[in-house]
Amino acid sequence: AVVSTQSTGVKAIEKKDSNMTSAQQIERLHKPGAKYLNLNPFYVLQVDPDATEDEVKKQYRRLSILLHPDKNPDNRDQATVAFEAVNKANLMLKETETVKKFKMIMEEAKNRVLKMMENKRRIAKSKNLPPPIEDPTKFSHLVNVMASKQLADYEIRIGDKEKKDAQEKKRETDLAEECSKRLKKMEDDKKKWEDSREERVATWKDFQFKGEKKKKKKHMLGTYRPPKPRLEEKPSQQ
Repeated sequence: AVVSTQSTGVKAIEKKDSNMTSAQQIERLHKPGAKYLNLNPFYVLQVDPDATEDEVKKQYRRLSILLHPDKNPDNRDQATVAFEAVNKANLMLKETETVKKFKMIMEEAKNRVLKMMENKRRIAKSKNLPPPIEDPTKFSHLVNVMASKQLADYEIRIGDKEKKDAQEKKRETDLAEECSKRLKKMEDDKKKWEDSREERVATWKDFQFKGEKKKKKKHMLGTYRPPKPRLEEKPSQQ
């Protein structure tokens, strides 16, 4: 019954979308929340996760023609974004590992929605209320929303990790540059010291020469002693 509900919901959406105009498809891929909804290639192409390769190709061709910017000259910018989203989704579904990953995400999202529905039925039964009406279209939409939320959380985590890695890389680069600058300064100082060796030796020799001259002059002055003055004798008084 659950599989039937989901399959019916997807088919109802596909039937509805098959009648959508290019303007409506562009609006679908630009509506609030589309940034994260468009992370899900099954949502973008509006195909069932179990769709065959031929079904995916057929839907891709139909949407790419409908959304081509040349077919929408009055809304070229938004058509270009929508067209690129469809191309990206198609490329994703060509990669086997990517398809497996998205199918797992869709399956997990479906199980979460089923659990939510089961809780609502349990609550209704406990209050003697009629069980909620199961709307296949709404069920399929909830699965897409839940899957997109999981993808958004993943993208945010990846973004945070990339940001953290970039900051760490910048810190390491800055540290390496600082070490390089210090090393260069040390080498420059050493070179300046070596280059000024002759000048320092000449300065030291000049200093020593001037010191010797001062000592010699002082010694010469110290060897001369003037005679002591003679005291005059006073005449004797008679």
